[in-house]
Amino acid sequence: MAMTTTLPRPAARVSRPTGPPGIATVAGLASRRLPSTEVFTRVAQEYPRVAHTRMFGEHVYFLTHPDTVREVYVTNGRFTIKGRALQRSKVLLGEGLLTSEGELWKRQRRLVQPAFHAARIRTYAEQMVTTTLEHERDVWHDGRELDLVADLSALTLTVVGRTLFGADLSGDAGDVGAALTEILTHFQRQVLPGAQLLERLPLPGVRRGMAAIAQLDDVVQRLVDEHRAAGDTGDVLSMLLSARDDADGTGMDDRQVRDEVMTLVLAGHETTAMALSWTFALLATNPAAAVALHAELDDVLGGRAPTYDDLGRLPVTTATFAESMRLYPPAWTLGRRLTADVVVDGWTLPAGSLVLASQWVLHRDPRFWPDAEEYLPQRWINGDGRFDESAPGQPRTAWFPFGLGQRMCVGEPFAWAEGVLVLATLAQHWAPELTDGRVPDVDPAVTLRPKGGLPAVLRRR
Repeated sequence: MAMTTTLPRPAARVSRPTGPPGIATVAGLASRRLPSTEVFTRVAQEYPRVAHTRMFGEHVYFLTHPDTVREVYVTNGRFTIKGRALQRSKVLLGEGLLTSEGELWKRQRRLVQPAFHAARIRTYAEQMVTTTLEHERDVWHDGRELDLVADLSALTLTVVGRTLFGADLSGDAGDVGAALTEILTHFQRQVLPGAQLLERLPLPGVRRGMAAIAQLDDVVQRLVDEHRAAGDTGDVLSMLLSARDDADGTGMDDRQVRDEVMTLVLAGHETTAMALSWTFALLATNPAAAVALHAELDDVLGGRAPTYDDLGRLPVTTATFAESMRLYPPAWTLGRRLTADVVVDGWTLPAGSLVLASQWVLHRDPRFWPDAEEYLPQRWINGDGRFDESAPGQPRTAWFPFGLGQRMCVGEPFAWAEGVLVLATLAQHWAPELTDGRVPDVDPAVTLRPKGGLPAVLRRR
């Protein structure tokens, strides 16, 4: 059973910064969706540091400047827990790393962290490339029309299955993809008032969402059962099953293993698939960036498959992936609930309040990014010709695709390696063309997805 955290209601009589009226979110309430990227952008333009509003019955603070983001997520991160959306996502993820709090989170972080050390990433890298080459051979044929979102989601799911669980999930890709799409729609309802009551009603949307969760649960349980029968196979799931906490010598029970596996399956492939999808969309519509990328791949790889050791030799490829995550961050908003009063920009934000910071907004803010709306991978290359996350000169908390503070994504090294290696493997031979010739609009669900998918025609270079 997922644990809940009881917090005081925010004080009613405190001085608050100005902000948009609560009516600004009525459209979101009517559509049963999260506020759109346009809402976040408009708030940041009108209130350039911090703003207060009422949303879904909550006191909500938008943090719209790197300084105010740093004050909450870094300086006072110990006084925050996950926001409403992730708290409600425990329906699917249970008490996994993404949703757990306090001592349980610290314990699980200690147990999971070794799976993402550099030595293991090096081992995973070989399988990432091998899996991509197999996918290219079997699926990517010159002139073929396909949806890059669905295709790259299937590929990254297979990568996660093989690297982290020693299992071939390619046969599950269609079912998992359909279930994930349904779940993302289901989660849009989880942040709204009355969500828990609605879950008890036999509504079609509720039934579909719960059926999708059960379908993913079956996949995860199969993985656990197979590993228990096979014994230690040297992969991450084997490590989770055998891990013992140095503090007390205890391991994870079946439920905790299930929660961590579910978290790794979903977080480990959905975000990377979206980042790669947006990257191919941007390359298809920005010829200069594509030329620079292909030139580096031709020069460094010369037609051979990339390796882990090539990651440092592919600064333009890495920059191409980074610039895509700047413009289209898969995790596009970061919500937290305050567990204590926190002073931000001179304002006291009461315990119990929700705070929101949006990667979509801060990654595109012209105050910190020259030519902010342009796709310019070269901004990430420093004077020595190397990829450097500080090269654009932006404040640290104007760039946070993997989160901030102590709750930064444990799988960040895995995601960077996978994104760059998959991109290098495919892009050195392929330049997909978008069917309608333009980057699609965004669908700001739990992750930032291309609206309507990404129909494309595969073109061999």
